[in-house]
Amino acid sequence: MNNDKLRFLQITQLVEKETHHLQQIIQRFFESQDLITLEWLQSKLEQAEGIDQLESFSAKFSRLQDTLGDKLLPLFLRLSAEPIGTAIENLYRAEKLGLIIDTAQWLGARQLRNFLIHEYIEDLTVLLESLEQAREMSIILINTANAIKAYAKKIGIDKVDDNK
Repeated sequence: MNNDKLRFLQITQLVEKETHHLQQIIQRFFESQDLITLEWLQSKLEQAEGIDQLESFSAKFSRLQDTLGDKLLPLFLRLSAEPIGTAIENLYRAEKLGLIIDTAQWLGARQLRNFLIHEYIEDLTVLLESLEQAREMSIILINTANAIKAYAKKIGIDKVDDNK
């Protein structure tokens, strides 16, 4: 169990780092824009820096989603003596534990991740909608990371026991 706890702590630290990097690129890319428009997006994509920021945002969003869903959540469930199943079963379990609000949102984040990473989106309207969804989902991912961390502390799996 100690090895699982150690791995959990390592992944938790990775998630904290990924969360921080995602928040930084959100600030740089979206520049405190409450509402993003086609004109804003076109202007961003006319600059090499804007293209780099778009790619960085997509990658960091995807990386956090992957780390949370594929690594941290299953390990958390194991450590908290919850059943582990398929990815969707794990999400339903996380929803029942109050770690995520809506499994369907998480599944949408996975589809959005695949879309942003694997598709070169030519239609700027589609890209704009996808970016806005990813920005909103980023908040949900960050909240999930924080909820897992808080729950782990509550049940005492947030540190490795030194005497074992």
